[in-house]
Amino acid sequence: MNESIAVDAVHLERWRSDTRSGSGYQVEWLGSGGMQYAELCSLMDIYYRSYCQIDPLFQPVRGKAGTILVQRNVSGIADSEFRRTMFDEPEITQECVLVHGTANIQYAFALARNKQQSEFTTNELFYFRQMADLLFPLFELHARTTAARRTTAVPVSGTPHAGFDERLSRQNVQLSRREYEICKLLLNGRTIPDAAAHLDVKLSTAESYVKRAFTKLSVRTKRELFDWALLAS
Repeated sequence: MNESIAVDAVHLERWRSDTRSGSGYQVEWLGSGGMQYAELCSLMDIYYRSYCQIDPLFQPVRGKAGTILVQRNVSGIADSEFRRTMFDEPEITQECVLVHGTANIQYAFALARNKQQSEFTTNELFYFRQMADLLFPLFELHARTTAARRTTAVPVSGTPHAGFDERLSRQNVQLSRREYEICKLLLNGRTIPDAAAHLDVKLSTAESYVKRAFTKLSVRTKRELFDWALLAS
């Protein structure tokens, strides 16, 4: 890909219809590539654990047959935990994604550039779209022969929130009603701004609930919250 279009990262994923998922889709991360590979994979692990089901870029195109090219300029994303974690801190400023498939199964091929790179040109985007006939047969073959790095649809008995109440009781952790509600929203894939809107409170208030709850649970991040809820003992 870099011989044709200079990029800093490439991501491959597959979407499949799944009624168990809140979004109606199972999202499978099939791999990523780019500079600083270990750091890139760590970042994408966070994305597929916490953000992929609520990423606004993909919601309009899931379930649509054919080939679709979508582009994101990060400056258009509102300030949020999602933007800070996935774009601002790793200095990613733009992304374009080629999506191909049917209503039941789709493949997404994403290209990302950091702030040192120029914007994707019209010619580059046209060339990327024209590569679909070459890329997606290879992508489908790769998907059939390679295990997903992470799958977002988890069996109901193993979801993080399923064991959250039990562990709270077992360890006698006392959360306030709002602290409890916001933790459950985070475990269901919501961001802090989303949770604030859902609870009809200010963002600063929601962040205070999170901070107090995390202190009581002895966790520092959403990822640690997931691990805490899933820990058997």
